[in-house]
Amino acid sequence: MKRISREHTTGIFGPDVPPVAEVAPGEALGFEAGDALGGRVKTHADALTVLLPPGQVNPATGPVFVQGAQPGDTLAVSILSIELGERGQTRCRAGCGVLAGEVNAPSAALVPVRDGIACFSDRIRFPVRPMVGVIGTAPSGQAVASFYPGPHGGNLDINEIAAGSTVYLPVAVPGALLAIGDVHATMGDGELTGGGIDIPAVVTVQLRSHKGVGWQRPVVETPEAWSTCGNAASLAEAIRIATRDMVALLSDRLSISREEGFLLVGVAGDARIGQAAELGMDVTAYVRIPKLILPRAL
Repeated sequence: MKRISREHTTGIFGPDVPPVAEVAPGEALGFEAGDALGGRVKTHADALTVLLPPGQVNPATGPVFVQGAQPGDTLAVSILSIELGERGQTRCRAGCGVLAGEVNAPSAALVPVRDGIACFSDRIRFPVRPMVGVIGTAPSGQAVASFYPGPHGGNLDINEIAAGSTVYLPVAVPGALLAIGDVHATMGDGELTGGGIDIPAVVTVQLRSHKGVGWQRPVVETPEAWSTCGNAASLAEAIRIATRDMVALLSDRLSISREEGFLLVGVAGDARIGQAAELGMDVTAYVRIPKLILPRAL
């Protein structure tokens, strides 16, 4: 199995970023993903003080050229496993998070991870819930920093993106140019402080491209559900985008009217927040429909 070293990282998703490897469809591939701060935190003092510009935050390992992937295709990224490092960190910086100005900041914690348990403190321990924060392909136009989300994916921070899930991403350039990073050992929905337990990890995936699907934004498949994703300056608009995409998906796959699809979302769909940390970037949200209602979306 090929493995991409965390030394091969990028701070942007863009058509001119040279690929660091090439992979055939169906081949398993391991990404050595660094944490959101690029491994710069060694001590508690580092966690309190390290500041990086957006172009260096959330470095993504890659990009990888996927053989046969062409503009107009949809890239399926099946996450086979997420192997966490031994220690992560979480922090709250002044002016960040939904309670900016209401809590004493900065504050931080170094969090060991042992046998699947996050050791938050001597008294507080809980199971990890590993997820991938940054996953995306290159847009065809202007490059986008890996700090930001967009229709290409990027910094989605959606908890559904975990081992056992498949993320479907639009292909806008030959080879797709996939990159992955910003793993969290666990992160609450909304990423309300601006971070979870940021941690290095190895993310193993399998890649396939699909012709003629036409999805313009990320779609996430879990064993239980399908989710459409949206990002926008406001939470209301992000949910609206994700809802619109889910209504279109239901209408097409179940051969029902748009109005029926909207009714179905209202009674069986769940709108959830990916990231709403007020960090000067778009909010991410997703709308989830169980497979009991939508068995297949492809």
